[in-house]
Amino acid sequence: MAGAYLAIDLGTTNTVVSVGAKDVYGNFITQIVPIKQFDRNKVLIEKDSIPSVMFVDYDGLRYVGEIGKSMRDLQSLRVISNSKRYMGLDFKWEVDDKVIRPKDVAAAVLKMCKNSADNYLFTDVKDVVITVPASFNTDQINDTIEAAKMAGFENIDILPEPTAALIDYINQQAVMDVSCQSIDFSTKKRILVFDLGGGTCDVSVIDVVKSGNKLDFQEIAVGRYDELGGVDFDFWAAEYLLNKFLEENDIDPDDISKQELTSMVSKLAVFCEEAKEKMASEIETRKMMGIPVNENEISFTKAIVDFYKDKAFEFKITKKEFDKATESLYYKPKNKTKILNEQRKQKNIEEPILDTLNGYGIRPSSIDYVYLTGGMSKYPKVKERLFEILNKPIIVSSRPMESVARGAAVYHYYSVENKRVSQSTKQNASTAKKDVMMGMDITKVLAEAIMIDVNEGLPHTIIEANHPVPYKGRLTGKLRTTSPSGIKVDIYAGKSPYSSKLRIQKSYLAKFNVPIQTGTPIDIEYEINENKYLTMVMIVKDGRNETRFNLNIESDVELEERRS
Repeated sequence: MAGAYLAIDLGTTNTVVSVGAKDVYGNFITQIVPIKQFDRNKVLIEKDSIPSVMFVDYDGLRYVGEIGKSMRDLQSLRVISNSKRYMGLDFKWEVDDKVIRPKDVAAAVLKMCKNSADNYLFTDVKDVVITVPASFNTDQINDTIEAAKMAGFENIDILPEPTAALIDYINQQAVMDVSCQSIDFSTKKRILVFDLGGGTCDVSVIDVVKSGNKLDFQEIAVGRYDELGGVDFDFWAAEYLLNKFLEENDIDPDDISKQELTSMVSKLAVFCEEAKEKMASEIETRKMMGIPVNENEISFTKAIVDFYKDKAFEFKITKKEFDKATESLYYKPKNKTKILNEQRKQKNIEEPILDTLNGYGIRPSSIDYVYLTGGMSKYPKVKERLFEILNKPIIVSSRPMESVARGAAVYHYYSVENKRVSQSTKQNASTAKKDVMMGMDITKVLAEAIMIDVNEGLPHTIIEANHPVPYKGRLTGKLRTTSPSGIKVDIYAGKSPYSSKLRIQKSYLAKFNVPIQTGTPIDIEYEINENKYLTMVMIVKDGRNETRFNLNIESDVELEERRS
């Protein structure tokens, strides 16, 4: 595919790669790249996605993909799943005394994607668009970019997943006859994109309008990062089945070791994931054929080998049981707890929607459509609940597992071509072509404010939540040196300094070449680019002179040294 543009949806549970190019009719066509990976027998296979799971064998070799997924219920202690949830955090796993960090897993997955893309396109691909949740903070984005560089990419662009999914939908509409298009974008439409994937829940409100040959996307609101996804539904149902199993077999859970319980829950979660997918598919098939759906008739049965005491046991779950076990994930709790561990148990799909609308002062009546995507969009109750919450027309992605990657490939093409045309116009304005292609402007905003700890009580906000990016500024008169050898600056993220969910991010360090007197005034220049990648420079104001130092993210080695 000549002139192809690469994009990767780096997912919590699965990762998808897409390329795209113009066809002979001028339409931009996207294709999914088959990804080579090993199965549980270490045989090389190809699939349209790669599980974002790492398995470390007893020889210390690290594998990602199907082999990792298949080992979750066999060697769960040697498998790392859902690592995307820990991106940007000081988190690690230890397997055979070897440290593995979230960005190491991401880098390994991206490397497999790059190898497959290189073979597919017959070239060494260096440019890529990688999608992340719209609510990813600067540390999470920094780790994602670092992982991409570790995988061999050089020019990396970041795109919010909800925006990418919406671009894919609009690109599909563009090739249709006008009479068949679902939405007329000639007037501004406000769309709430609800992306419920394997491990994250993303809420974005995006205004879209098409004027002539130009599409304008403006993020109006971005929900806070929520670790809620298909894996939570799987584990909630798994715990239900485990309790049922223990009760029916008169087994005291205190007689089972913590490691055994973890293994049992893990195996049941794999079972419930398969059950959820199979039941959703059966319901869709019945509806297409006009067959009534009875929740007690829709069920899934399968034996799990070596489940308890090296014995196999058969398990069954109906759709009614699955929905009952996961009911709390659909509804905002009436009594909200302030205890952090309990808050995690009260995760639900209603709260991030209402919090996003309320936090940005958006009336539900101003929403024109709801666009539902992500792996969980296939499950019928999700759509039903969204309609109950918003009472708006709901459009479900026709290819939820692929839409984000496909949309990012479309974005990659237009972003590159727009830059090329713009450069051509500057070089030769008299002969530059006009309206040679569809324009695409995307305004991105920060989901959370960025704050600096100034040792005066509350952190000082340097960039407000919902502020468009790119942006740059300077903090003056708030900081002084505290050590002659260097300085550490702590960064916080949250809706405001008063937020109960305020989180410390990674620290930034500057080491002085020569000792500087403690108490010397310093300023900080900061810049966040369109990828939400944060960089900072410290200016030491020593008398009449100003010395500039780059503030670098505190390394993993420095973190370990400080911890010891």
